[in-house]
Amino acid sequence: MRIAILADIHGNLPALEAVVADLQTQAPDLVYLAGDQINRCPWNNEVMDLIDAWQWPAIYGNHEWIVAHLGTEKTQFAGRDRFPSLWWTRENLSPNHLATVCALPAERRLDLDDGPAIRLLHGVRGDPFVGMLPEAADAVLAAYLEPMEESVVISAHTHRPLARRVGRWQLFNPGSVGMPYNGDPRGQYMLLQSSAQGWQPIFRQVDYDRGRVAVAYRESGFQAACGPMAELYLRTVETGEPWASDFAYWMRFQTDELKHDPGRAVAAYVQQHGPGNWAFQLG
Repeated sequence: MRIAILADIHGNLPALEAVVADLQTQAPDLVYLAGDQINRCPWNNEVMDLIDAWQWPAIYGNHEWIVAHLGTEKTQFAGRDRFPSLWWTRENLSPNHLATVCALPAERRLDLDDGPAIRLLHGVRGDPFVGMLPEAADAVLAAYLEPMEESVVISAHTHRPLARRVGRWQLFNPGSVGMPYNGDPRGQYMLLQSSAQGWQPIFRQVDYDRGRVAVAYRESGFQAACGPMAELYLRTVETGEPWASDFAYWMRFQTDELKHDPGRAVAAYVQQHGPGNWAFQLG
């Protein structure tokens, strides 16, 4: 048996289309989505249309959770000046797709005929905003994995492929379809092949026309709505480097004045940080 896991598409239709074409050459029996299907690229409705057409089971990631709760007391992502892409995404999603986003589960248990049961979630149990980093110590990862009764766990969120044995668990991350953070800008996903030794990962990388993303940013109105932050999202797509999330991390520690001045904040950030000198030090 062969299954495919896709994660962190982030509204990037050209990347998803390329991955779908590759999937057809690999012929998995089942496909599952591990969250963050939407936001940061402008094709959110088109991505959701494609997911609906294939009827792939999905879970929510932190971006679906935020979009579902914008305008409520459950989320701190209220300021349109600080979080324009989230608001743009919510306001441009069709009512049907927004309803789908709001109804997604946090996790899924995959009981499959030819291999051990799998726990699929976006981050860690109870928190889609926390990722299991490749550099984390076994003890840290084991604490996150302890609540899982399944011996195989798939977690996304970090945008970085991972296959690691941690105690009694096999831990996998499929990487990101639409915004990888491992220095490879190609669309990335994972196949799991059943074997006598359990699930064996096959990591796939698929090239696509990233120039379409810059054009769509302009033509959709996404770039105008998001301003300087759109530049960082586009850098992420083009380079496979974590500009988008690293900036968000850096912003946590800035003054309230700077947090509400995205243009000045982005300018200050790019002067200080980049490849080899990220604000969030990995490892």
